[in-house]
Amino acid sequence: MAEKSLSQSTYEAYLVLEAESNTKYEYHNGFIVAMAGGTPAHSQIGANVNWAVTNALMENAQPCRVYNSDLKVRIESINRTYYPDASVGCDEPTFSEKDPQALTNPTIIFEVLSKSNEGFDRGTKFHHYRQLTSLKEYVLLSQTEPTVDVYFRKDLNLWETTTYQGMQDHVHLKSIDCTIPVQALYRMVSL
Repeated sequence: MAEKSLSQSTYEAYLVLEAESNTKYEYHNGFIVAMAGGTPAHSQIGANVNWAVTNALMENAQPCRVYNSDLKVRIESINRTYYPDASVGCDEPTFSEKDPQALTNPTIIFEVLSKSNEGFDRGTKFHHYRQLTSLKEYVLLSQTEPTVDVYFRKDLNLWETTTYQGMQDHVHLKSIDCTIPVQALYRMVSL
């Protein structure tokens, strides 16, 4: 993840900056971090995730909502706000009292990996997301090969990992009981 940290700031100052700027910023416990733009592959995979998950939910008549990368996720307990590449909420959505534009109860979070963000997304960010008791699955998608890692919460602190690899494989999302072809997630992406 390409980050540019600004000086330490309050969440209120972060919200003002977000409102006055066309740039997306995340909030990392006192630090405002500008988000870098993504590659065409990153953008296409994110769009494919939204399309494929929405279609799978409709086929299974699931009442969940799919959100794109414009919706923030707020982790109140550790004072962090992120923009995941996509998320799914299956319960009535709740939003932060501090930030009514930030979801606090996602069921699934999707992140598209790059060389600059892979370590952060697999490590620190995953640790932060795990603080959300609503989160049942965390899905990481490579943008250099058709590989999807799904972390499924079996218990509060116990996560099971399944890797799906190759265009012929199918990703099973247990929390919403949907199966999505890897090929659909990588549609129109040059690998």
